Amino acid sequence: MRPSAFTLVLVLSVALAGCSQPIVGDDPPNDTDGAADVTNSTDENATATFVTDEGNATVSLEVADTSEERTRGLMYRESLPDDHGMVFVYDDADDRSFWMKNTYVPLDMIFVAPNGTVLNVEHAEPEPNTSTADLESYESDGPAQYVVELERGFANRTGVDAGAEIVFHDDLRDR
Repeated sequence: MRPSAFTLVLVLSVALAGCSQPIVGDDPPNDTDGAADVTNSTDENATATFVTDEGNATVSLEVADTSEERTRGLMYRESLPDDHGMVFVYDDADDRSFWMKNTYVPLDMIFVAPNGTVLNVEHAEPEPNTSTADLESYESDGPAQYVVELERGFANRTGVDAGAEIVFHDDLRDR
C-alpha cells in the first residue's frame, strides 16, 4: 500500500519542525558541541559609539542578525579584545531575555530601544556547564531592538547605563 501525498507532506513537515532551534531571547536552545568552531560567528562588523555624561566610547561589534547567529552569540569564546563585542539585531522591538549558556567570558548585556536609548545594563556571569533548567536569565526593561554584549566592566568604566545613547555608524537594518 502506497502512502498518500498528504501523509508524505505531513511526515516531512513534522520532521523539519524538529530541526528548528529558538533564537536568543526565547527558551535556551539544546546544548550542542560547538567548541570546535570558536571563530567569529558573524561575517560582518559594525562600529558604534555610546554617548554618556562621562563622554563617548566607540566599540567594534560583530553583527548577529540571523537566527543562527543570535543563537550562537558569543558561546565558546575564551576572550574578547578590548572594546569589541557583538550586537544582536532584531527586526522589531520586543522584551528580550538572554542567558550565558556555554559562554566563558563575563559580559555586560546592554539592552537598547529602537531609537538608540539604553534601556538597561545587566552584568552577566559565565555559566559554561550549567544545565538549561538552571541558567540565569537577563531581561530587558522594555522593548529592545538591539542587545550589545561587551566584556563585563565596560559599562561601569565608560558610564553606560539606562538613558545613555548608542549611535550605530553602520545601517544595521539593511543587512
